[in-house]
Amino acid sequence: MKALVQKLKAVNFKEDFITFPFYIISRPFKGFGDLKYENRGSLLFAVVMIILLCIFMICDSTYQGFVLSGYYKEDTVVNTPYLLMMTIAPVVLFIFGNWSVTTITNGSGSLREIFMVYAYASYPKLILDVIGLILSNLVTAEEAAFSSFFYVFGTVAFLFYLFIGLVMIHEYTFTKSLLMVLMTVMSMCIIVFVLALFITLSNEVIVFFNTVFREINMRF
Repeated sequence: MKALVQKLKAVNFKEDFITFPFYIISRPFKGFGDLKYENRGSLLFAVVMIILLCIFMICDSTYQGFVLSGYYKEDTVVNTPYLLMMTIAPVVLFIFGNWSVTTITNGSGSLREIFMVYAYASYPKLILDVIGLILSNLVTAEEAAFSSFFYVFGTVAFLFYLFIGLVMIHEYTFTKSLLMVLMTVMSMCIIVFVLALFITLSNEVIVFFNTVFREINMRF
């Protein structure tokens, strides 16, 4: 417990949670370069960002205005485990998919750096999505485009910063970076397919042994 307290005291919250994230937003090439070569950035910030993304997904499903959601939400039942899975699973898939591709294409980024790039790229998206969520409860149907704009712009900003971050940490050219992104998407699809196949086969094996067990019980 004391070691944890000491580690928290050693964290520079202003630098890690305010100064450096906004520095990356204003100067992404230099910021992500500092993340790799100057050891700036915080793994704690990355973990907190993923937690905040999970919280936002729950809030967005619960409190998004009916102008955008298309229906009035009253006494909404939120499937929290599903939302958490849909937030965390893409992060894990992307990190391991990108790492598996860059490992065989001489990328210099580590799992930790890929994770941190994803988290810092999500920072402007989270801010813009929160603004969009707030506006969704204030605008009329004719003004819904203003709220949707922040959601869309947040996604575009996320992809922009994520691409720049990957270019910097893997030290790729622009053309090779585009190819790396396409291969990462393919790798993610392969991972999902293998996992789905494994789960399906595991279920079949469980059903088979369960059937055999029942047959043995019926005979004896």
